[in-house]
Amino acid sequence: MNSLYMRLAGQNIKKHRRSYVPYMLTGILTAAVYYILHSLATNPDVGETASAMLNLGVVIVMVFSVIFLFYTNSFLMKQRKKEFGLYNVLGMNKGHIARVIGLETLIAALVILAGGIGAGMLLDRLIYLLVANLIGFEVSLGFYISTGSIVQTLILFGVISFLIYLSNIFRVWRAKPIELLQGGNIGEREPKTKVFMAILGAACLGSGYALSILSSQEAGLAILSFFVAVLLVIFGTYLLFTAGSIAVLKLLRRNKNYYYKTQHFISVSGMLYRMKQNAVGLANICILSTMVLVTISSTCSLWFGSNQMIRNRYPSDIIAYVRGDEVTEAFDEFFRTEMEKHPEFTWQSYVYTAFTTEYDPNGSFRIEADTGSALNSLTGLSSYLETAVMPLSQYNAITGQSVELGENEAMAFLKDGSAFGGNAIELYGKTYTPVEPPETFPIRGMVSANILDAAVLVIPDYEAMLSRIGEEEKLSASRTVYCADLGDLSDDEQSAYFAEMFNKGWDDLVFEEEISGGWSLECRVDNERDAYAMYGTFLFMGISLGLLFTMAAVLIIYYKQISEGLDDKARFSIMRKVGLSQSEAKRSIHSQILTVFFLPLVTAGIHIIFAFPIINCILRAMMLQQVTTFIVCTAVTFVVFAVFYAIVYALTAKVYYRIVSEQN
Repeated sequence: MNSLYMRLAGQNIKKHRRSYVPYMLTGILTAAVYYILHSLATNPDVGETASAMLNLGVVIVMVFSVIFLFYTNSFLMKQRKKEFGLYNVLGMNKGHIARVIGLETLIAALVILAGGIGAGMLLDRLIYLLVANLIGFEVSLGFYISTGSIVQTLILFGVISFLIYLSNIFRVWRAKPIELLQGGNIGEREPKTKVFMAILGAACLGSGYALSILSSQEAGLAILSFFVAVLLVIFGTYLLFTAGSIAVLKLLRRNKNYYYKTQHFISVSGMLYRMKQNAVGLANICILSTMVLVTISSTCSLWFGSNQMIRNRYPSDIIAYVRGDEVTEAFDEFFRTEMEKHPEFTWQSYVYTAFTTEYDPNGSFRIEADTGSALNSLTGLSSYLETAVMPLSQYNAITGQSVELGENEAMAFLKDGSAFGGNAIELYGKTYTPVEPPETFPIRGMVSANILDAAVLVIPDYEAMLSRIGEEEKLSASRTVYCADLGDLSDDEQSAYFAEMFNKGWDDLVFEEEISGGWSLECRVDNERDAYAMYGTFLFMGISLGLLFTMAAVLIIYYKQISEGLDDKARFSIMRKVGLSQSEAKRSIHSQILTVFFLPLVTAGIHIIFAFPIINCILRAMMLQQVTTFIVCTAVTFVVFAVFYAIVYALTAKVYYRIVSEQN
């Protein structure tokens, strides 16, 4: 008896290979990606930063696997309701059917696990070398197999397969034989136009778009609003595809010049009666397409803009920020002595005082003792700046200019280097008149690495300004910065020099003399490695998740074509018998698929356009200042995805036509 069930399960999979093979292939790819991400996350070579981010990717893939495999399984079960009903009528009770389903699920699970883990193990080393090249860690020799990743993959996909089996059994157990027999033949009535649902969908979509635009003025609000905007857009997309698509099809039907043509008449009427079930699939394709575009374009932007971001954050090979009179005096002597030993190095030092500024682009620029007290949340940040106040003499020394300012004049530069265009600058009780500077002044270093936008204020009476602020605030806000470029030293030599002379030499001096004060020492090479590790891991995760989302969209498209092909097969057979020619059938099929198929892509493009402001604001908070980079990455990603989408359309349209052309 068991051999009969096994043979029956094998025959069922073979008979339904058109549905089972894509399901198994996507399951194998999902399991392989999960294994690779888990293997990399637990590999000690990748470092703590990359490992933490890869663990986040593991969680995302885990959630995606559960949702996606359950979704595709629901399609398989829907297509086989009639088959299970026939088994029941022929004498198999539901326990026997459950045994067949269990064996089919077991076979599919074994194929997915064996294929996924095998593919993951084969590709793991290649992906490991790719990630090593992206983030720059040292490659270890040998072939690495992660036993822990194998176990975790077995557990995850084993549990998913078991839950799918329970879900399938529950569906069959609760259904009556007559319901199963009629499951594939239950027609739909013409759906009503749901005005309220369409209005609610438009309102949700409009609210999400508005939130993206309005919250893009400040990074904190953008971060807090992003997921709310995403949920509104997703909800609005589902509602509009469900209600709006029906309304559009009914409008096309009212257009007699369009509707009463053979290809349009058949396609519009067919889609209208099935739109209730098709709308969810189309919305899923749209959401997944949007996720692909957002994920890949944003991570590519961070990677391609990373070099400029690092140069802005670390303008010199070594930078030291020192705070406090005692430590400044000691470090100044230490630094000058060290630089005298290396005449090939170039260096400079300068002072500034950091304040929080109340800012109105067209009004005032105000710094007082209480200006930072209102910053108690991530909202309202656009009204504040992180400002470095420096003396005029130092500005001239840095830029090589000879600018002169009156006693009550000042120059203020915003984050992009442009001048402040307001009418007044207030600094601890004194009002300055803004002066147009001779050229822009790009802001770099620690002051630029802040969730607040940065600014630089140049004044002629710096010492007098210091005398107007309290000693405690002066101690906490005033800094002396030392910058050194280490000539022709290689990256490894720079890192070794920094570790020996500054981390060790300076720390030993401080420990021996018990110097009070604060300091921060930075080496561009060391921090560059951490930054590339972070942005490289972002890029790898973006590509990996983009691949999974694309695969999910393709499979939904493929299953949608199969489902509609099976539904339309009998209809087209009848229409051919009453005179519909092959060419007319092809034109009708082309019109039907084209009318709806590219709707998700167009909608995803609209989503990306409106998501651009909020995503760009979040990327600015991550120090990506080059808007052009994000625009180019987004445009290229959309074009490439659209071409791929068109190829998938062409291939799946052939599958649909082949199904409806088959003889019963």
